[in-house]
Parts: sequence; C-alpha cells; structure tokens
Amino acid sequence: MAQITTASIITLIRGIIKDNLKTNGRDAFEYVTDTSFQLSQDYVSSATIKVYKNGTLLTLTTHYTYNSSTNKVTIIATLVAGDDIIITYSYYEKYSDTEIQGYIKSILVWFTRRRYKKTFYMNTSNEIVTLNGMNPTEEEGNIIAIITAIDIDPRNIRIRTPDFTIDPEEHKSKSELINDVFDQFLRSFGTMGFLEERL
Repeated sequence: MAQITTASIITLIRGIIKDNLKTNGRDAFEYVTDTSFQLSQDYVSSATIKVYKNGTLLTLTTHYTYNSSTNKVTIIATLVAGDDIIITYSYYEKYSDTEIQGYIKSILVWFTRRRYKKTFYMNTSNEIVTLNGMNPTEEEGNIIAIITAIDIDPRNIRIRTPDFTIDPEEHKSKSELINDVFDQFLRSFGTMGFLEERL
C-alpha cells in the first residue's frame, strides 16, 4: 500500500477543488540590466521551470536560481543586453502548497473535537502523523482531503463515495457539512474511496 503523505493529500484536495496543475506557463523577457525575472503566475511548481537564453536551455544552480518567496528567476550565467529569455513552467491558479498545508493544519483539530481514536498533527517536515509517528491510512487521508476541500470551498463541492454523498446545501454551514462527513465516515470507516465533482 502506498504511503499517505501530505503531498498525496494535497493532490487529492486539488482534484476536489479543481485546482489542477496548468502546464502552459510561459514568460518572455529581453535582458537589459536586471538579471532577475518575475514570473507572471503566482503558484509555480519549481520543479517544472525551464529557462532558455537565446534558445539554449540553462541548468538550475549552474546558470540560474529560483526564489519561491519572490517568485523570481535569477540568471547567474553571463548575459548581454538584448539576450532573449524564455521561461516555461507549470503552475496552480488558486492556491500554493503552503496555503493548502495551512488549511490542513486547521482541520486536523476536527479529529480531536470528534474524539477520533487517533490524534493527528503536522510535524516539522510538514507531514501529517499521529502521536505515535504513524502516517494516516488511505481512508483517513481521503477524509482529511475531503474536509479540507470543504473548508476551502464549501459551496461548490459535491463528493460521492460508494457509501455516501455530500452536497453543498445552501442551508448548511461549513461546520455542518464537515460534521456530516465525519458522521458518514465513522459509519463506513474502512471502505472509503471517492469521486469528486464540481458544480
């Protein structure tokens, strides 16, 4: 069985809230004097960045660096005024991984509030573990993803599993929707698998 990690839970959340990776990020620049180039999309997947100088692919750390805090690529290779710089990358439109991790941290308290048998927390490596250091099971990872997605966007998510359906009902609060998920999860624990739809 695959290990349930924070990264895999974030992937599930992105699927539910329809914030999937876009692969068409592309920015073009002409070098004048500043060797740092601001990317036009905010939530860039740094592993996908490719930098071209006059059509030649540059190498990360040897020819350029990327700072996720400033969202800038800095070229450390020699540049001459007029050089064409093309940067391609993939990105998310709505949320950064850090933002989603913040949502996950805030919903883990729901397990304690509902007196669940395990106490989850996010460790210093941003992995979700229990007090005994174990990762969540697949079923628990699914529930963490579903509840986090509801916390992020409660009005536009419909979730169907073999055992239950969660619809965004206008008369229900976010807390009520999360409680519905917990109630149904506790009744069907061990058989979780889900499909997601967006209204």
